[in-house]
Parts: sequence; C-alpha cells; structure tokens
Amino acid sequence: MIKLFLNRSIKTKIVWINVVISLIPLLLLALIFYKTSTQLLEKTMVRNADQNAGYLSEYLNKYFNSFSYSALQVYGFKSIMNLMENGSDYNNADIINVRDSLSNYYRLLQSQNEDVIKIMIYGKKNKLEESWSKADTYDAIQLGNGVPHSDELLDLPFQHTFMTTYQDAKLDQSFFVYGVTIYDPFYRNKIGTVLFFVQSRDLKKRLESYNRSPNVIVLQNSQAETFYQTSSIYEEQIKKYSVPEFPVSKVKHELNFNDKHDLLIDTSYLDHGNVQLNIVYPNTELDKNRKYILDITLLALFVVISFIYLFSLMSQQFITKPIHRLGHMMKVVRNGDFSVSLKVNDWHDDISELSRNFNFMTRKIRDLIESEYEMKLRNKEAQIIALQTQINPHFLYNTLQTIGGKAVLNGDYEIHEMCSALGDMFRYSFYEGNKESTLSLELLHVNNYLFIQKIRFEELLQAEIDVAEELMGCQTIRFVLQPFSIACNP
Repeated sequence: MIKLFLNRSIKTKIVWINVVISLIPLLLLALIFYKTSTQLLEKTMVRNADQNAGYLSEYLNKYFNSFSYSALQVYGFKSIMNLMENGSDYNNADIINVRDSLSNYYRLLQSQNEDVIKIMIYGKKNKLEESWSKADTYDAIQLGNGVPHSDELLDLPFQHTFMTTYQDAKLDQSFFVYGVTIYDPFYRNKIGTVLFFVQSRDLKKRLESYNRSPNVIVLQNSQAETFYQTSSIYEEQIKKYSVPEFPVSKVKHELNFNDKHDLLIDTSYLDHGNVQLNIVYPNTELDKNRKYILDITLLALFVVISFIYLFSLMSQQFITKPIHRLGHMMKVVRNGDFSVSLKVNDWHDDISELSRNFNFMTRKIRDLIESEYEMKLRNKEAQIIALQTQINPHFLYNTLQTIGGKAVLNGDYEIHEMCSALGDMFRYSFYEGNKESTLSLELLHVNNYLFIQKIRFEELLQAEIDVAEELMGCQTIRFVLQPFSIACNP
C-alpha cells in the first residue's frame, strides 16, 4: 500500500496527503459532534421521561392508595369491625346499626372511587360476611371463579396489599381485584379482609389517559406477576419485582437505558411498595434524531472533504507546475543543452530557491565546459611546442653521430669519442622522464663532461672520482654533481 502511494505523482501525493491529514481531525470533530448531540438528545429524553414518570407514578400511587385508605376506613365503623371479627348474628338487635354502617361505608367508598363495582368483606375465618355490587349483574362475581391466588388474597401479611387481574368466565369480562387484610393495629391480629373489584377497562382508561404511545406501562404485584401491561413486546426487558428499601417514600424511581440504548426504562414503587411500576420509553424519536444527526454529520463531512480535495487540487498547481517545468529543463540539460534557464519568481520560497540553484548550476557547468575547452587547447599547444623542442635534440644527436662516423673513417678516434660523450650528455640533459636519477648515472654524466674538458685542456685538468660500489644504486637529484665538476674547471 505504501509502495503504491510512493509510486504516485507529486500532484496525487499532495492532494491525498491534504485530504488524509484533514480527514483525521474532521473525523474526530464529527465523532465529538455526533456523540455530544446524541448525549444532549438522551439527556432531553431522560428529562422528559423523568417528568412523565414522576407524574404518572404519583397519580397511580394515589389511585392504588385510595383502595388501601378505603379499606382502612372500616376502623371508623365499630359495627363493621365487630362483623368481620365475630361474624353476622341476625338475632342481634344491633343488626340494623350494622346495615346502616355498611350503607354509609359503601357510599363513602363510591364517593372516593367511582370505579369500584363490587366490594366483598370477609371475616376473620375467611368467610364472606357482606358484599356490595354496583349493579345486579356483578352479584355473580365470586372469589373462586378464576380469581388467581384466592387463598392468598384473604391472608395477606400486615400492611400488605395484593392486586391482580382475571377473566371472569361467567360474565365474560376482565376484572381488577385489590385485596387488603385488616389487622388490629396494636396486637396485629387478623380481623378480616376487604376486596375491591374494578372493571379492567376502567383501569385501562385511567392508565392510558396518562400514557402516550409508543410508551409501555407494566404493573407487577408483590408476587412478581404482571397484572397489567399495555403491551408485551418488552417483557424480557422488564426486571422482576424486588422488595424495595423502606421507607418507600424515600426510594426514588430509577430511570436507565438498557444495554442497547434503544429503550429507556423507569422503575418505581407504588402503594407502599406492593406494586412495581415500569414505564418503557422506546427511543424511536431518539433513533430518528440520531439518524438525522448522523446523516447531517456525514453530509457535512463529505462536503468539507470535497472542498478540501478541490482546493488541494487547485493549489497544488502552484507547487507542481514549477517542478514539472524544472523537470522538463533538466531533461533538456541531460540531452546536452546547458544554455537553458528558468524564470525565477520575485518571492523567496523553496521552489524559487530551487530554480535559482538550477540556473546557477547550468551557468557553472557552462563556465566549466568553456574553461576545460580552453585548457585542452592549451595542452594541444604545449604538446606541439614539446614536439618542436624534441626535434632540435634529435637533430643534434644525428649530427654528432654523423661527425663521429666521419672521424672514424678518417682515423681520428678522439673526435669520435668526444662526439659520443657529448651525445650522451645531451640525452641525459633532455631526458623527460623522472627528475630523479641514480648516483651511477650522475657520475657517468660527470665523467662525460670531464672527458670533453680534458681533451680541451689536456694535461691542465686532472680529476679523480672515488665512490664506493654499494652507493652506485642510490637515488639522487639529476645534475646535482655537475656544479662541482664545473667549479673544478680551470
């Protein structure tokens, strides 16, 4: 992947580097924006749900507590309490007072809760002592006709209530049952039980009048049984009833998202903790808003990246165009034309500096080529001069050999020896090799010089050279001994 990128042109590299470098912070900003927006939406939803859940739980708590308060109002009717504890005695002259008390009690309950259609009062031994029906139709309601937990309803613990719903087979209607066991408040001895029956549709109207779709309400009793729910689609998301902390009035309702963050679930306790209320708030609107924010974020990111790409595509011309021009000029130089030059901008940037250096390089190369050409011409002239200078020594050598040959033919061997010695001196003097020589060659040159001088001066010149044989091969400078021989010349 890196190699593929490196093989691209400078234009492509500049554009993609700008895009990639810009993309990283933009992605971070987009992510931060999306997270912040969704968190704000969630907080708004939590705030609205918290207000709704608080209002609904307060309303339902009052509704269920009204049954408990209605049941506990029997403490104000001594004759009813006596009826529940000792049973009915129709031979007792006080039976009229009991009937009056019951009538007053029923009217009181109706004024407090108009949804009640039937009241059943059981005695200490779980015997039905009295009942009241809002209509004759409801006289057929009996505790054993499909009412779940019939036995438990009559023997609830102290300060415990129980509620459930069931389908009455005879009336073919659904009813809500609320049971309260009455105890002696001092000795906590059971006195009796009061049961209230309400049509489920009336309860549903009250609940759904304070609920808004697609929110779901789920009610559980102390047996962890769901006795009412507006929908069962979130049944697995609802946690089972658990005994709340006491006092219940100080237990705040909990509002939490589920693991997938697609549901907001509120949990609160009603009727002194005997009912658990769960309200499920689907995040349909939140999901829509999240998707909307995500679409807006991606669109903005795409627009910004496109703008950066186009801007990089246009701006790279200021960089790549001079480089392309420089590359073209370098190809021209490579083909041997050093007369080219680049136009340099007035501003001082890297490209301008590179152009200046290129012009300096071509100018310097031209100067070097010219100087090398001149040097070659001078070398040629020097070689010609050297050849000319070599002609004269060779002419002298040949002339001396000719003279020596003529002398031998005439029998004058002394002239031949002088010519031979003088030729050897010329050869040693005009030798173009190493400037150094050996001591033996240097002595030979000196002997040739002295030989010629002895012939000239005859007996007036006497010379003697004594050098150890092992020193003959030592290196020395040429003509270093000749000054001594000249100094000895008389």
